Amino acid sequence: MKIELEHQPILLYTILHRIEGELPLPPTSRISDRLNQSRDFLPITNARVYTLEGQFLYETPVLLLNKDQVVMMLERDSM
Repeated sequence: MKIELEHQPILLYTILHRIEGELPLPPTSRISDRLNQSRDFLPITNARVYTLEGQFLYETPVLLLNKDQVVMMLERDSM
């Protein structure tokens, strides 16, 4: 059985970058549920990567980010 994923708009910070995109989540799941999974990488879709100062670097349909690199992640109402 295939589960349809919802795409939660997020704002994510690493030590070097700010990333805007969407985090695919099963219905009724929270961001913290995804962070607490045993998988090492987070799939970020429709990702836009910026420097911390706001300079646009690149855009990609899918970005896999090692969870160890996450400093802060916030939900966004709209992107």
